[in-house]
Amino acid sequence: MFKCYKCKSTIDTPTSFCLNCNTKNAIAAGVFSDTNKLYAIFIGIYRNETVSLKRYADTPSHVYFDLIAEKLHNKRIEDVYVGGSNDELVDEALNYLKNSLYPFKIYVTNIFEKNEFFEAIDRHVRLTKSLKKVKIKSEDKIHGRHSTIIGGREGLKLVYKLASSEYVKKIVPGVIENKGTVSGGVRIKVTRCDEKGNIKALLIDGATVQKLHIITTASNKEEGEEILKILRGMFN
Repeated sequence: MFKCYKCKSTIDTPTSFCLNCNTKNAIAAGVFSDTNKLYAIFIGIYRNETVSLKRYADTPSHVYFDLIAEKLHNKRIEDVYVGGSNDELVDEALNYLKNSLYPFKIYVTNIFEKNEFFEAIDRHVRLTKSLKKVKIKSEDKIHGRHSTIIGGREGLKLVYKLASSEYVKKIVPGVIENKGTVSGGVRIKVTRCDEKGNIKALLIDGATVQKLHIITTASNKEEGEEILKILRGMFN
């Protein structure tokens, strides 16, 4: 017998949505696509729940993903992490979930082993939940001596997207450098985390590169590394 963490009413599973007090008992979920099975882990406040669906050759793949998507919706889960045994299976899961009837925030991982995926998702979600958040408008997070942002409107749009993260307190645009004859569109590359949990990124416009210093809500490198993953996921 399972209880809602808030009102203590009986619920069907440890991660079921409580209809009595309209409370989520699940924080997030992970979906792992394998050749013969589709797996899902639902990260609960106190306890996780796992589901596996055996895949049959005569059953279309969308049937299994529709079943998982329905479970995600019923549990009111918004954040879904996707993994698989290879790149093709990861892409399959990503495409089906993106096109499901229910809107999810989807994050792609590069983990190709199921148990490692489950462990990493559980650790990441619980650590992320403990991180501090800020409610500041994106435009109010841009500070520093260098007011110019390369890439024109598209560059500014990308920096604002980075600033929209609730784990970002401030972005300080740095110096602008020319790297030669490199071609390509405007993009952001999130590079590394320092010992304090703050993050370095590059805004790139062809051969022109601008450094970005990102002040996060992290209090140490471990928390900063989790925020680094989140920010990278925003630009995949």
